[in-house]
Amino acid sequence: MRTLLLGGAGFIGLHLARRLAADGHQVCIVDDFSRARHDQDLTAVCEHPAVTVVSADLTSAEAWADLEHGWDQVYLLAAVVGVRNVERDPARVIRVNTMTVMNLLDWIHPVEDGRVFFASTSEVYAGGVEAGVVGIPTAENVPLMISDIAAPRFAYAASKLLGEAALLHAASAKRFDLVIGRFHNVYGPRMGSDHVIPEMLMRAVNGEEPFAVPGADQYRAFCYIDDAIEAMLRLMESPKASRRIVHIGNDTETTKIVDLAALVLEATGHTATVHAEPAPSGSVSRRWPDLSLLRRLTGYEPKVSLAEGVIRTRDWYAAWMRPGRKRKPIAFYYGNGQLDRLTEYRTVVLQPDFYRARDLLYLGQRGVRTLAYLSLSEDQGPPAPWQRDDRNPDWGGHFVHVDHPGWVDHVLSQADTALAMGFDGLFLDTLNVELTYPEDVPHLISLITAMRAMAGSAYILANRGFGMLPELAELVDGVLFESFSVRWVEDGYAPWPQDVLEHHAQIAEGLADLELDLYALDYADSDGLAAFAARRAEQFGLEVFVSDRALSQL
Repeated sequence: MRTLLLGGAGFIGLHLARRLAADGHQVCIVDDFSRARHDQDLTAVCEHPAVTVVSADLTSAEAWADLEHGWDQVYLLAAVVGVRNVERDPARVIRVNTMTVMNLLDWIHPVEDGRVFFASTSEVYAGGVEAGVVGIPTAENVPLMISDIAAPRFAYAASKLLGEAALLHAASAKRFDLVIGRFHNVYGPRMGSDHVIPEMLMRAVNGEEPFAVPGADQYRAFCYIDDAIEAMLRLMESPKASRRIVHIGNDTETTKIVDLAALVLEATGHTATVHAEPAPSGSVSRRWPDLSLLRRLTGYEPKVSLAEGVIRTRDWYAAWMRPGRKRKPIAFYYGNGQLDRLTEYRTVVLQPDFYRARDLLYLGQRGVRTLAYLSLSEDQGPPAPWQRDDRNPDWGGHFVHVDHPGWVDHVLSQADTALAMGFDGLFLDTLNVELTYPEDVPHLISLITAMRAMAGSAYILANRGFGMLPELAELVDGVLFESFSVRWVEDGYAPWPQDVLEHHAQIAEGLADLELDLYALDYADSDGLAAFAARRAEQFGLEVFVSDRALSQL
């Protein structure tokens, strides 16, 4: 059987791919890898001889045009999920989730392609539970309700509700086969951290005291991933499931969240005082599926108890969090979210406006050092007395008079706010004033001196600033060599000319004599260029991070 997994590198997708490959099926994983973790699990599945991988943005019609037809089964699992991601950018959630469905409907060929599985959610009816119009346990034929369409949290439910409607009507119009599965609190290894069970497990492993339990009095029916996969496969094989909406989960036990916390603490061997906290806004008080239809169609019965599933999940996360886990050295990421992906790095440089104190705490608990971005000689803000008339031609920010008292106070205040918020240190950018206003070099050294005095032992990483050496080396903990091997060109990126590469090599050799952490930041739009940048950085003892110009990739 040939199976297409759209969004196949995510949590459910990768478990499904592993099962299908083990059962002897041909599997094609399509994913943009924007959230899917590049880890040993993914590598192992992708190396299976029955598995092929396609990197594609499923919101792009052009990407679909390149996908072949002739599949026995198609699973649409791709979506933006997770409460943090939904609340941060609800418009993106609706755009991505909806465009992916609409592109599938334009692409699907009812003669060449077999049954489609659409991954939906119990959130589509959760508002009705809270309003008292939907009963517990909940069957598929209840009214669907979103209690507050303007609340960011409900953007995910709205996108899935639209997806259900679009697929059902299109299946009738285009005459293709379809099954819609509404998942109910599926959990297990490699599901990220924005979910209650792995999030609790990681806090318990880290020894949190007191142990916070938001929504302690709520109830859930949790389903281990292996059981969910079994239900999906059975539904896709059942003729009677055609064009049906079917609930997927485990209805054999419902658990109060405070009791789940006790189970997690027992599984991790952590003794702590449980501190009940209010539930997140919009969180349903009780969720419990009625699986009568699933049983009738497939004979499905869940096999894994919550106690056993928590232990299996604990084992995976404990290994993933172990101190000796190899992490990449550094990342520069100027987008928002992506907390799970950021834990793959020892140090991350972030834009302070895009993260909250609890995000920094989350990263810190997982051994990630966070540095806040600061510009010391350019200002992207509104008109201010310290700004010069000239602007940076690349980014548009105003150059500044570095010694202006207002600018000094402004920058030091930004640094103080970032450190108070929970950042572990600072990343100082725009230090190459010797190329623009060399008279500002001593003023910039004075500013960094004041920043070091204010920051105390906090880690400080400088971007270039070679015109301030050796004085700069006494004030910072590390130096970044941005654009060490690659430059921006009109149509992308290219290696520096040979004479520039040799000049950069001389600078790197001089940096090696300093007792500083040394990094390189480069850019690439091809694997070959990325490999070139990585090889040169390693040659000169620089820990490297390769991204795009906007630093929007991890």
